[in-house]
Amino acid sequence: MGSNLAIMTSATSLLALTMSSLATPPDAIEFNRDILPILSNNCFTCHGPDPNTRQADLRLDSLETATAVRPEGAVIVPGDTGASLLLHRINTDTADRMPPPDSNLELTADEIQLLTRWIEAGANWESHWAFTTPEAIDLPTVGDVQWPRNGIDAFILARLELNGLKPNPPADRRTLIRRVSLDLIGLPPTHEEIQAFLVDDEAGAYERVVDRLLASPRYGEHMARPWLDLARYADSQGFEKDNPRTMWRYRDWVIDALNADMPFDTFTREQLAGDLLDSPTQPQLIATGFHRNTQTNTEGGTDNEEFRSAAVIDRVNTTMQGWMGLTVGCAQCHAHKYDPLSHEEYYGLYAFFNQTEDADLDDDAPFIPAPTPTQQIELDQLQVTLDALNARLAPPDPEIESAVDTWLSTRSASTSWTSMTAAAMHSASGATLSTDDEGIIHVTGDVPLTDTYELEFTCDLDRITALRLEVIEGPDGHGPGRTTHGNFVLNEFELRLNTADATLVDFHTAEATHEQTDFPATSAIDGDASAPSGWAIAPIYDQTQTVVFQLREPLALDAADSMLVSIRQTYGTQHVLERFRLSATGAEQPSLPTTPAIAAILDTTREERTDQQRETLARHVLPRSPLLAPLHTELEQVQAQHIALMKDVPNALICRELAPDMQRQTHLFLGGSFLAPDTAGGPIDPMIPSVLHDFPEDAPRNRLGLSQWLTHPENPLTARVQVNRMWAELFGTGIVRTVDDFGIQGARPSHPELLDWLAITWSEELGWSPKALARLLVTSATYRQAAVVDEDMQRLDPDNILLARAPRLRLSAEQLRDQALAHSGLLVTDRIGGPSVLPHLPDGMLPQAFTSLVLQASTGDDLYRRGLYTTWRRTGHYPSFATFDAPSRELCTITRERSNTPLQALVLLNDAVFVEAAAAMARLLIEREHDDMTARIDTLFEEALARPPTDRERTIMLDLYAAAMDEASRNPEQAHVLATTHRGPLPETMAAEDAAAMTAVCNVVFNLDEYVNRP
Repeated sequence: MGSNLAIMTSATSLLALTMSSLATPPDAIEFNRDILPILSNNCFTCHGPDPNTRQADLRLDSLETATAVRPEGAVIVPGDTGASLLLHRINTDTADRMPPPDSNLELTADEIQLLTRWIEAGANWESHWAFTTPEAIDLPTVGDVQWPRNGIDAFILARLELNGLKPNPPADRRTLIRRVSLDLIGLPPTHEEIQAFLVDDEAGAYERVVDRLLASPRYGEHMARPWLDLARYADSQGFEKDNPRTMWRYRDWVIDALNADMPFDTFTREQLAGDLLDSPTQPQLIATGFHRNTQTNTEGGTDNEEFRSAAVIDRVNTTMQGWMGLTVGCAQCHAHKYDPLSHEEYYGLYAFFNQTEDADLDDDAPFIPAPTPTQQIELDQLQVTLDALNARLAPPDPEIESAVDTWLSTRSASTSWTSMTAAAMHSASGATLSTDDEGIIHVTGDVPLTDTYELEFTCDLDRITALRLEVIEGPDGHGPGRTTHGNFVLNEFELRLNTADATLVDFHTAEATHEQTDFPATSAIDGDASAPSGWAIAPIYDQTQTVVFQLREPLALDAADSMLVSIRQTYGTQHVLERFRLSATGAEQPSLPTTPAIAAILDTTREERTDQQRETLARHVLPRSPLLAPLHTELEQVQAQHIALMKDVPNALICRELAPDMQRQTHLFLGGSFLAPDTAGGPIDPMIPSVLHDFPEDAPRNRLGLSQWLTHPENPLTARVQVNRMWAELFGTGIVRTVDDFGIQGARPSHPELLDWLAITWSEELGWSPKALARLLVTSATYRQAAVVDEDMQRLDPDNILLARAPRLRLSAEQLRDQALAHSGLLVTDRIGGPSVLPHLPDGMLPQAFTSLVLQASTGDDLYRRGLYTTWRRTGHYPSFATFDAPSRELCTITRERSNTPLQALVLLNDAVFVEAAAAMARLLIEREHDDMTARIDTLFEEALARPPTDRERTIMLDLYAAAMDEASRNPEQAHVLATTHRGPLPETMAAEDAAAMTAVCNVVFNLDEYVNRP
């Protein structure tokens, strides 16, 4: 391991030196560029910030400690190489040599020479470049004043001219529109868009293309992908069971925010602290789902606090790496080995995130109903109707008042109820049912998760109009249910005559003395016995509650008749009844017992009643008065529509701060273990690393204040990190190559002045606008260059660090899939957002991991939605995406690798989506060009590659078609399968062999290097 580390760190150092040598005269020594990497890679492990591993009480990460006079002398004496112990120890051949032999580290002759020259020149010391606030920079002077289109180009050209290089000429228009379309919306340009650009001779034609793409809703979908990698967005919980999790409303929030060009400081504030804003809106709460994307372990026997603290640690690490480009995770266990971040400061950051409501199960974590925009419109319309109907019940409404008076004058005394005698009782779970002298049924025995009580009753009535179920509170206020808190859920209440056909009796209404929110009594007679639908009574358990089920038509009884009652309880978490009683009535207008509140109102005269009492009485009378039946029916219908719509409304997991009296204390974890809090050291308050800028004086010490600190004008990192990340998306490599690490071990910027100019321009002049930043980058002459490489470029700058040419970049997994579907005409682009979908999976892929969960492939158009909407299961995400380097999203991923493997070619040739796209493309070509094979090939290249084929390519494709046609003719059954894969029957005018042969041709084009790369 040590040997590998030595190789890796030496390679990093050499890379830094190689990059810097392209720009700076070799005689000039810069501490950050030349000296700090040597010290960091070879010395800081033993002589760095971490006191736990520091040797000889020597720190070499600051000038003050490195030059301090020690008994044996000073390690570094500026200007005096002979007196500097550092040089003695790195040059000696004795056992005192540094780095020590067992470290597997060894300085090169060049590194020793650099250290010697540096000390000789005075040992100038600088703060790490990334920890200093960017300052305004003038554009450099260049020789070719015609080439730059904006400030970016001035910095790029100045470096090119310094190194004797010239930029490439602009790419041709076909290449340029394909490049910028793939970069800004993730989709290829259509044939019509290409042609329009080719004939647009007016000035600003390219800029108009850019503006069109930035205004497209496809922009937000494409740009959301890298952020979702960072946010570790997934549709499952992770860990052992990896059960599904509803998070897609957060994904949609990201898309909407990017399409709306939300400034990045607002984007930051709402995701990290939307719940802490004054009167947060629903979207602002949904945004806090950013930190609900952490994994959740629901395995039995786990320690909830362990995984809660793991989630908080993940939030710290993700925030600091995502916004600041700092890898702070090692400070969980000890002081950072390389960056000036102490163990205590890490837990100061931890304290910011330690005050949210958290639970071991997603179902118990804070969530809110989060309607989609379409659902919200429907809900708003229903609410307007409900408000109008409810307004009629508020006085003064003469019609309502008159109906109430009529009901009061005609109402009978309380309904007379007759006890029902149990002839037989049975529990599906095997529980014991018994009846006491008061007719109360008691349930005893083991408590099951679910149960159904089957009861046979007789009754001394000749007809029944209603049944009354009383649920009886137990001793000490314990509720009537068998749960620890006493609640229950009655999912379905059924009545039959005990006859041969045993037909269900139809109930008209259900009315209860108390209903739990979202668990109304009417749900017990809606014919739906599934778990979410039923009657419950939380939080009032310490009173007997009653529900009356009124029959639609009176039920006539003979003396010998008995009735069968089924009480179905399917909620699944021991929510079953323990004490209850049943009775019946034949009254024309059966009613509930008058509640104390209604009784108090009735004891007053009409003139004495307040408006609130009059409205309460009107609502009580509403379901009982024939005169108010039309209003009651309409109100019930609208309420039912509202309830039905709310059942389809998705939930959104959100962050929510604990109440002040519930706040947790934060302690440093010794060795990073939640089991070893350093309580002796006292609690740690929220704080930020001292090496960075101060916390804003007027900011609260919570997540909201932290979000303000992250985007404060003095912050040295956030703007740099974000513009560097956008640069890497468009140019393939960041100005800082280590996009995820701006710390001391990270790479030095290839163009430091350009990075700072971009950071200041974006945050101060462009108002943190993501679209303005993207426009600035893609309208530069640097971006518009051709990607061709000449001999000088290859020799002087093989890695294209100086950007004398445009890079060719392999498309992301989602882009490859979307591009093929777009060219085939299958891609769905007429709607944004919505639940995640699942394309066809290889046979045998699921079930997987430790669960039998099988995800079903979507149907219809959902099969062809953009890759962004594909279900992301952490223990086994879509295999096509995994092959093309998409991460599992268990943790924050800043940049994806870009690999090139044989397996990728096999996916492009054989994966269901690419075969189906090729088959659909083949049909389009046949329908459009008929039997003209040359026209088919030309159209295929124009559509897929945005250019016509060369004569040689045309010949190769025609030969390929001929060979495929021959094979299809010899195997007609296979040809038919290929031509109709997932697409259904062919048109009568289309031969299967022709369609299969063209599918093979399209499939090969989809496999071309040119097709899978951005030009």
